[in-house]
Amino acid sequence: MKKLFLCLLFIWSVASYAQIVRESELIGKMEKGAELMALGKYDSAQILFQFVLQNQDKLPSEMAYFFGRNSFHLGKYKQSINWLNKYIQLKGTKGMYYEPAIQFLQYAEDEYLRIQRSQSEQFEKDLQSAEYDCGGLEKMLCPVCHGSGVVVQAGIFDEVYKTCPYSLGEGYLSCEEYNLFMRGDLEPKLRD
Repeated sequence: MKKLFLCLLFIWSVASYAQIVRESELIGKMEKGAELMALGKYDSAQILFQFVLQNQDKLPSEMAYFFGRNSFHLGKYKQSINWLNKYIQLKGTKGMYYEPAIQFLQYAEDEYLRIQRSQSEQFEKDLQSAEYDCGGLEKMLCPVCHGSGVVVQAGIFDEVYKTCPYSLGEGYLSCEEYNLFMRGDLEPKLRD
């Protein structure tokens, strides 16, 4: 019985030692990634950080900072925001990297918002300048009345049915009118 106990204790200690060595190896990779990031080798750092993320069961909180900051340098601003926020949540104001985390979080948020505004402006420009292909059709379903020719509005007691002000009850727009409508340039033909 004593031999069995000693054998099990030996197996447990070998497994524990192997786990400690593995965790130590992963921490080393994280630290090497931090060094590479400090040298401006962001792609190489990313490879090491992703390896640690995929293989470490319990991530050190510093990993959230390193990965978030490196993501900023790689132009992955949303990912940077998420990881830097996670670091701040984990460590609070007492974390070793609190100040730079706040700084890079602000940088990432500013860049992310700048890109979002730029994409929104470009989308508006594209929408305003776009010519919609009517596929050879002379008429298109009116997007206001959906081809019914009637617009239904809620009244005081019941629904009120009115002739569509854009299609004049036909339910269709010419291809030219459809393009004007999609750009926001078509005025209603009927006024209330």
